[in-house]
Amino acid sequence: MPHTTFTPPAWSAFAHAAVENLRRHHGVPALYSADAAHKMEPVTDLDELFARFDDRNEAETMAECTSLPSRYVPARQLLTAIRLAASFGGTDAYEASRLSGALTVIGDIAPSDIHIIRETLKAGFPHANWKIVSPDIVDGRVGKAAQDRFDIAIEDCIDRIEPVLILQSHGVSLPRHLEAIAPQILPLAPPSRDILSAYILAGHLCDQVPNAETLYRALPDDSDLFELSTLDVCAALRAPTPRIVLQRLSAIISTNVKAAGPRLVDFGGDSPALIAARRIVDDLLLWQQGKAAWNEISRSMLLYGPPGTGKTFLARAIANSAGIKAVNASFSEWQARGHLGEMLSAMQQSFAEARQLAPCVLVIDEIDAVGSRSDTDRHASNYRTQVINGFLGEMDAIAKNEGVVVIGTCNHPERMDPAVIRAGRMDIKIHVALPDAEAVLAILRHHLCEDIADGELVILSHLAVGRSAADIDAAIRAARSDARHTRELLNTDMLRKKMGIVSNDADEKVLWRIAIHEAGHAVASAALGLGAIQSISITTNGGEIQRRIQPNESLLSDIEAEIIYSLAGRAAERLVLGEVSAGAGGQDASDLALATRWAIQLETTLGLGHEGLVWHAKPEAVHLHTPAIRDRVRHRLTRAEQRASALLAQHRKVLEALAYDLVKRRSMRAQDIQHWLKSVKNDFALKNSVSENTFADADRDKLN
Repeated sequence: MPHTTFTPPAWSAFAHAAVENLRRHHGVPALYSADAAHKMEPVTDLDELFARFDDRNEAETMAECTSLPSRYVPARQLLTAIRLAASFGGTDAYEASRLSGALTVIGDIAPSDIHIIRETLKAGFPHANWKIVSPDIVDGRVGKAAQDRFDIAIEDCIDRIEPVLILQSHGVSLPRHLEAIAPQILPLAPPSRDILSAYILAGHLCDQVPNAETLYRALPDDSDLFELSTLDVCAALRAPTPRIVLQRLSAIISTNVKAAGPRLVDFGGDSPALIAARRIVDDLLLWQQGKAAWNEISRSMLLYGPPGTGKTFLARAIANSAGIKAVNASFSEWQARGHLGEMLSAMQQSFAEARQLAPCVLVIDEIDAVGSRSDTDRHASNYRTQVINGFLGEMDAIAKNEGVVVIGTCNHPERMDPAVIRAGRMDIKIHVALPDAEAVLAILRHHLCEDIADGELVILSHLAVGRSAADIDAAIRAARSDARHTRELLNTDMLRKKMGIVSNDADEKVLWRIAIHEAGHAVASAALGLGAIQSISITTNGGEIQRRIQPNESLLSDIEAEIIYSLAGRAAERLVLGEVSAGAGGQDASDLALATRWAIQLETTLGLGHEGLVWHAKPEAVHLHTPAIRDRVRHRLTRAEQRASALLAQHRKVLEALAYDLVKRRSMRAQDIQHWLKSVKNDFALKNSVSENTFADADRDKLN
């Protein structure tokens, strides 16, 4: 005989009794006849034998439609009664909660479910003499000052001997003294196969189900059902046949999966952000399998970078790839709720929801809006301090619970309080850059593989470097719209137009200058041994180069090398093209700004300049108002550019070859770049070896 997987849960009889109480309360005839009760028993060998003589199959039986009853138990009350019975686990815990002095807490409740739970407790558990305490809920949300009133109501109950039942929803926390004396906090049981089976066998569809085993096998997995809300379940169960119920459940779950978004397999490339994301997913899977302890894995990450680079998209992909839910929050949404108290309450609700859905990923967008307590702007400083303190408290509290990974996204991490981004609160901090050619190609293939030949997408991916993922996505939508309205097939010309990609002689000259500039930085880094170049890209805003910083002793020669590196792009333009552009200057993060800042610090704060042992509190102001220091800074910069020119002249062939390859590719990764810089690095290693031998010979001479 086939193996039976269905076993009635221990709380079945208790749930039956609660449902019968509801039926009497609403004037509905009793349901649990001997035949109905038999359906809740496991399928026996005799049942299997009789089923062979039944001409109708199970699918046909579950597709029958019977007349609807004139009286019924409200769907949400019926479902809630069964969930409460499952939460208690049986009559023993229920009877213990009714004793004098008993204190029982049911937690993990959605605010929208509080009202229906109170109604169900009165109708389905009428003999319990509990004093019920719950937070104020307004329009499905925790109301203003709900936490204070919740705490006061609990304090009043402590003075009484009657049993107390506390309903804790997301957005409110229990007082510490209560956590110490409460024997157990019972989580409200989520929808599951057992609960839905009991619901269907207790409702108007009971006659259409051959047995509980058949129904149990047909229902979706618990992992999918757990994520459904009360209204999701009741909407699906509001159907004339069990087959339609199953179809609706599958449709809701499928919609939720699609709405969940991407997975990491949808991303191409091996950027630092993707590598870190994949490692977090691997660690989460190991933790879920019991192969790694929670304190052995990274549990938080900060993704920062320019707008449109897909930081939130990546955070959601981490959750989907790990097979867990993502809870989405943002500082702007919290602040939109109103004054400080409401803002902090909204923050608490998001963290509480994450704890309730654990394991999950809590994604906090615009996390840099938390601000910093050291901000010189004193306007609303008290508000800012309380927000930061509240946020730090929530971060520390959630770190004590297993199963919640916190991922923050922002554009300006430098605006955040150091306490927020320290290790332990934000373990991993990753810059998310604009997508390179390989990542762009992955995006184009994902959206356009059925419309445009792959060879054309490869060419387009190189031309589109410098556009954000959001820009590319918007361009694809706009191009599809053009194709529909003009009744033409989608083509790369439409996409190039929407992405703003043009090709003319002037554009080619700009690209060549940008490539020469960035190649100059790369060659100088290799010639000075400053650290490996990880990527180079030609973007819509010019060029972008990523370098792994090489640790050094902060000697004068180390800082001068950094100044040479910063001015090497400008020197490369002069060497190859005959004149320089303004590309090295401009913003406060430009090459010229960085070089100037280093030179100023040498003269004013680092004790390595002409004035020796001095330190100025406002170095830039001193530079601005001291002609002698201005002259020395200018001299350092001029000399550094000359040294950069001399270095690049020695490796001009490599410089131009690397620049040519960059124009063709538009973006290059470490392995492609190192191919060109190999000879430059070998020269640097040889010079160091000669220098070391020279110093060794000098030392031997001194000893002799």
